[in-house]
Parts: sequence; C-alpha cells; structure tokens
Amino acid sequence: MLFTFREHDLLVVESLPINEIRTGDIVAFCLKGNLAVIGHRVRKINSTGNLITQGDNCESCDTHEIDRGSYLGKVLNVIREGKEHPVIGGRVGLIWARLHSSVLNFLKIVRPVYRALRAWVLLARFTIPFVSQIALITPEGLHIKYLFLGRSVATWQPAQGRFTCRKPFDLFIKPPG
Repeated sequence: MLFTFREHDLLVVESLPINEIRTGDIVAFCLKGNLAVIGHRVRKINSTGNLITQGDNCESCDTHEIDRGSYLGKVLNVIREGKEHPVIGGRVGLIWARLHSSVLNFLKIVRPVYRALRAWVLLARFTIPFVSQIALITPEGLHIKYLFLGRSVATWQPAQGRFTCRKPFDLFIKPPG
C-alpha cells in the first residue's frame, strides 16, 4: 500500500459491519495466527460475503479471503505528520489504485531505456553545447553550476566531492573527474 500509506502513518479504522464494505474500500484485518494488522484494498466480494483484497503495489490479489473473524474495520483516514487526511475508497479509490498500478508498470518498462540512454555517449556530445557553466566562489569553496536556458540543472562542489543533477539532464551531464 506504499504511496497510499507511508511508513509511520497511523490509520483511523471504523468498525463497520463487513456487509457495508464495497469494492475499492480499504479494510484492516488480522490473519489467523498473526498479530500484525494489515490494510489492503477490497478487489472483490465473493458469494459468501468474504473479501478478496490486494495491496495497491501488489500485482495480484491476496491468496487468503477475509472473513468476519479476521476483519477489523474500514480505514477511513490516515494521520500523517500530525494531520488527518481522508482515504480514497470505493470506485474512485479503485480507479486510483489501477492508475497507480499502470504507472508502476510503465516505469518498469521505461527505466531500462532511460539507463541505456544515460550510458550512451553520443547523446551528451550533441546536447552539451546548450548547457553553460558558471563558477562561484563561496565560503565553502568552489561551486560550479550548470545552466540550461538560464535555469540551474546541476551543481558540483569539488571540495565536498558532491555532484547533483536533475533528471533528465543526467542523461548528458556527467559528474566531473
């Protein structure tokens, strides 16, 4: 459920009857023999009324069904950094989860292509003329900025050995040295 929930989030769970739960809602449950509370999105409700769940970052549904014995309640809100936020459930939540899953699948395809482009030397040769450098003397030492159309896209601090670069400029701006 990463991105829907983050580490250290607190979930606000309301003990609603299991028959009031709809597809797309996020429910909290405990599996038999396990004390950990799990929060997953409901993908299906089978003919016996048991819930079939799936984490937003999981590719397939959970292998176990959630029955009345393991069901704790519906997740309504999340408390993050002291602020309470509503949790998106129902049909809209299901659409959100599917969109998120599609983005993750897209990134699995794009990342290797991006890495291959970063390794391709010819790309840097054709694009580097559009990047200019300015050197600044600061109390911390020399600070070199790389500019593209007047905007800082990379910095290099030789004394600290620190180089930072925004994407996609890391395709053609390589760390010095």
